[in-house]
Amino acid sequence: MNVNKRLGVAFLWHMHQPFYKDPLSDKYLMPWVRLHGIKDYFPMARLVENFDNIRVTFNLVPSLVEQINDYVQNDVSDAYLDLTVKKASLLTLEDKVEILNHFFKVNFKQFIEPNPRFSELLIKKGVKPLTGTALKRMVKTFSKRDFLDLQVLFNLAWFHSISIDDDTQLNDLIRKGKNYNEGDKEYVVIKQKEIMSQILPLYRRLQDEGRIEITTTPFYHPILPLICDTSVAKISLPHSPLPKKYSHPEDAEWQVEAAIKYHTEQFGAPPRGMWPSEGSVSDQMLDILTKKGIDWVATDEDILFNSLSLYDKNYKGQTEFDRRIIYRPYTYKVDSRRITMIFRDKNLSDIISFNYHSWDQDEAARDLINHCNNVGERMRRDNDRGLLTIVMDGENAWEYFDDNGRLFFDTLYAGLDKQELIGSTTVSDFLELESSKRSITKVFPGSWINHNFDIWIGQEQDNMSWDYLNRVRKDLVKFTKEAEDDPGVDGVSIASAWRELYIAEGSDWNWWYTGKAHAGKENPFDKLYRTHLKNIYRLLKKPIPDFLKISIA
Repeated sequence: MNVNKRLGVAFLWHMHQPFYKDPLSDKYLMPWVRLHGIKDYFPMARLVENFDNIRVTFNLVPSLVEQINDYVQNDVSDAYLDLTVKKASLLTLEDKVEILNHFFKVNFKQFIEPNPRFSELLIKKGVKPLTGTALKRMVKTFSKRDFLDLQVLFNLAWFHSISIDDDTQLNDLIRKGKNYNEGDKEYVVIKQKEIMSQILPLYRRLQDEGRIEITTTPFYHPILPLICDTSVAKISLPHSPLPKKYSHPEDAEWQVEAAIKYHTEQFGAPPRGMWPSEGSVSDQMLDILTKKGIDWVATDEDILFNSLSLYDKNYKGQTEFDRRIIYRPYTYKVDSRRITMIFRDKNLSDIISFNYHSWDQDEAARDLINHCNNVGERMRRDNDRGLLTIVMDGENAWEYFDDNGRLFFDTLYAGLDKQELIGSTTVSDFLELESSKRSITKVFPGSWINHNFDIWIGQEQDNMSWDYLNRVRKDLVKFTKEAEDDPGVDGVSIASAWRELYIAEGSDWNWWYTGKAHAGKENPFDKLYRTHLKNIYRLLKKPIPDFLKISIA
């Protein structure tokens, strides 16, 4: 960061997808790692590469990196890719039903409405969801040409314009618009694989050039405070019923250790910073991070406000705060160990996520720069250099922006480069220049969503999910002890079974329960969650308990 700047602006783009693979079948049940890799992970780094003086922090979840590597190194497939590569003339009735069900899953305004052929096919199918019987009848009205065009158009929609501009043949396919052939489709798939292979080398190179910082998250994206002790949720959710206590800090340690080890293997150095899953923190999990050598951790501003209001004698009972207090790092001490905490500006993070897509993109970028300058102006009253931290998902928002937000980023990054008062920075670069001068002694346990854990615990389906996890883990502990005396059980199967348990501890399964999944409909996340738990029994040749055959949704 330029020493003459009064305010460092740290963008932390969080990159994550659930673990979609069933390791026993070696099949990815959902395609979103591949498709977001093409549309978001690769171009987000390319956008930074275009500006020499822009510094950005990317948080790459290890389970996402693992899946990207799997596509690149092992040439794995997923359910949607299987439906894509199959010749249109060989599609079965079931294949065709699946294509009509899933190949319109792109943003309508950005990718279907502007495309005459894509729109024609959607109108032909109908916008409203159809039942299985009606869909099978509908299939008969679609020709082989219709299905081939749909296979190509769906996959083309996920290419970022940066990749299209770089490739004449992709450009030609976009202009062609319809009447595709199998050779066209084959090229689209080849190009997807090529881009996937470029993602991690690009991030590694930008890191080595000092242009980006790469941080990590506990390996399979668990809500670490809840893995440590689910009863901690009572502090922010005092009236919510909780499941039987789940308390396994040893699992939390594994998730952190495995993340640091894998990150170091992939990027050549251990991570200095961490964005914990969903910004979730507690005293117990911070203790683990300090033991494992993490230098800094980021979370939401509401965690700071609640922590100070409850635990700091200088702010005890306070409900209104001078917002300048979030634009500075804090030291959290555990015995002789310490970790730096930074707190995101929720308002600016959310306005990018949820509002700017409806603005003119130049105007939106200039508005964000103005907000940052206003923060910098207010920081002049303080003696310290400020840090404004913006943290948000790095993939989900951009499909609502025109051209995946390309003009927004170009204007934003170019504009930041010209500011006198503010400048972009990575978090670690800022902390080398401006160390923490304030401390925080105890944190309010919560996440970046409403400073609580309501999304993941306290509601009926979520609590049932924790009960499933608890029961299966107890069985796994028993099986592991039995295996010590049984030469017929190999260590690899035990290790694989524990890996399935760690995957099931991820946050994403409960995200889709209670209010997010529609009652009476199959929830693919519920199915995949129970698949991972069932795999523990399959790996160890044990009968699968009946309760795992019952959908939580």
